[in-house]
Amino acid sequence: MSLPWRLFGIAVLLLSGLRPSAAQVTVTDDLHRTVTLPAPARRIVSLAPSITESLFAIGAGEQVVGVTAYCTFPPEAARREHVGGMITPSIETIVSLKPDLILISMEGNLREDFLRLVDLHAPVVVTNPRTLDDIAHSLRLLGTLTGHPAEADSLVRRLAARRQRLSVGGTVRMQRVLMFVSLQPLIAVGTGTFLHDLLTGAGATNLAAHTGMTYPPYSREAVTAEDPDVLLILSDALPALDRVTTLFPEWARLTAVREGRVFLVDADLVSRPGPRAVDGLELLVSLIQTGRP
Repeated sequence: MSLPWRLFGIAVLLLSGLRPSAAQVTVTDDLHRTVTLPAPARRIVSLAPSITESLFAIGAGEQVVGVTAYCTFPPEAARREHVGGMITPSIETIVSLKPDLILISMEGNLREDFLRLVDLHAPVVVTNPRTLDDIAHSLRLLGTLTGHPAEADSLVRRLAARRQRLSVGGTVRMQRVLMFVSLQPLIAVGTGTFLHDLLTGAGATNLAAHTGMTYPPYSREAVTAEDPDVLLILSDALPALDRVTTLFPEWARLTAVREGRVFLVDADLVSRPGPRAVDGLELLVSLIQTGRP
């Protein structure tokens, strides 16, 4: 018979000879919940690709025992036990792994699954990074939870230095940009999202921000009327760029199309709020400011 959730972490500590009180970890997650672990987590289930990438980046990869089917980076993450998809996790599989920490993202996971795990008295911590600054906070949070605070802090400082080098100066012309996460139906990147933060950091005026929505539906006529300087499409929304004007013939008149500034953007690189986000920022700076990948 497996140990109850609240006793499992204590049992691990006792077997290792550590005293729970000496190693106790307490954090406040992005739902403003106080979560206490008897010790830094040793058996972690990650339910979001961005979290998985972050754990491996701070040196906690060996502590990860379960991931989603979408956790494909770094390559060794794919060799961990799969617990289902982000919105279709197997609670039974998660429980069978006897984790002492389950990490959930507000952006991609369902509230119902969070509540089910909490009802099982599972040790759940929720992250919700929506900006590059939030990623730094999340990395430090994960560093504390996993016993890798120094590695997390070092990574945050390196990422901050890269961001500083990529900073778009005030003399650069702000490009009028539309970014789409879906073409059928048309859904743009709006405000209050991680992608919006990347766009503005790369020197873009996000034309969809005026909607006040995170991912607003768009009409093809609105795209024509707004006539963006740059048109960005996530790679999982379209297999090849030559299909854009096949789907929307009238877009051939767009400034972005006429000037060859329509780009497919690696969805994994720019939509996962983890340590590779600065790589995504660098790519967007190049596409938006120079018109080259």
